[in-house]
Amino acid sequence: MKYRYGMLSLLGLAIAISPVVGVSQQQKQQSQSQKQTQQKQQAQQRQQQQRQQQRQQQRQQQQRQQTQQRQQQQRQQQQRQQTQQRQQPQLPQQYRPAPLPAGDSVVATVNGEPIRASELIQASYDWFAATAIEELILERIVEQEARKEGISVSNADVEARYKQQLQNAEAQVPPGMSLDDFLKRNQFPPSRLFARIRTQMLVEKLVERQVSLDDFVEYSQIVIRIQGNTPEQQEENAPAAEAKAREAYGKIQQGLDFAEAVKEYSEDPFSKDRGGKMNWQNKNFIVPDLRQKLDALQPGQVSEPFRAMSGYMIIRKERTGSQASPEEQQELREQAVRIQIGDYVRQLQSKAKITNTIVQPFNPEQAAPPQGAPRPPAARPVPR
Repeated sequence: MKYRYGMLSLLGLAIAISPVVGVSQQQKQQSQSQKQTQQKQQAQQRQQQQRQQQRQQQRQQQQRQQTQQRQQQQRQQQQRQQTQQRQQPQLPQQYRPAPLPAGDSVVATVNGEPIRASELIQASYDWFAATAIEELILERIVEQEARKEGISVSNADVEARYKQQLQNAEAQVPPGMSLDDFLKRNQFPPSRLFARIRTQMLVEKLVERQVSLDDFVEYSQIVIRIQGNTPEQQEENAPAAEAKAREAYGKIQQGLDFAEAVKEYSEDPFSKDRGGKMNWQNKNFIVPDLRQKLDALQPGQVSEPFRAMSGYMIIRKERTGSQASPEEQQELREQAVRIQIGDYVRQLQSKAKITNTIVQPFNPEQAAPPQGAPRPPAARPVPR
């Protein structure tokens, strides 16, 4: 009984203890679960904080990059401005445009009634801006091309030609008017005249680089006219003219001096008394048949008779431009520049990318207008 009782007592004790043990384990599990939840929450908070920090760092980095980009852009703009200032001609002070007066400044009075600077500026802009902007555009085109080609002119050289222009203008000044007022009334104050002369000299140097002296040729000629006033009469008399030309050519081949043959045979009154010699000619303006004959000859050679226009010709090639004297070569260069300068400026204009908010930029390459419509203005010349 004691044993049984003891067993029962132990069994009861075990039963009595087991709920307590179960509760304790449950509390442990709950505690561990809470800890895990807290750990997860803390981990999530840390991750969220890290993400916020990363976002903040990214924003700060973006702000730094934007600041650096702005600073770089500012530096580049300053460099461009400095480069542009260095590239722009530093004109003498007396040839720079005067600063604009304040808008309320009185620039004139009429019977005591003022005309203020603001009215003048507004009228000048509306009345003359289209002409002025086109001239400034042309000046800028030439300046850019000159910089690209490494060409420049000194202020001293420009001023020397400027003073020549003033001397030429003095003869045109009406009595009682000053030269300065005369120039201003003709819309050529010193600043504009100086700038235009400078542009002219730059263009001349640019064009001179393209000049070939061998585009010029000097030759002598014998001209035998074909008699007759109608095509039929001329065709009938052509054989006689050809026979006379061949006779002259034969004598030249036998040793007759060309100048003597000119005196005996040539019927051209302009060149006969000069031994048949013509002035220097630019081959680009010689008729194709004659130019072809000249190109086939060497200096000193004489051509066979050939028909040209209303007669037969014999020519002797004398010299090309590269064989001319230094003084003659300088004259030929100046002549070539005068011939080519207009086309050269139009080519620069057609290649340039121009925006003009005042008037539509003129395109010299555009097609000719319909018949009867006014032609567009040619490239504005610059005075010599």
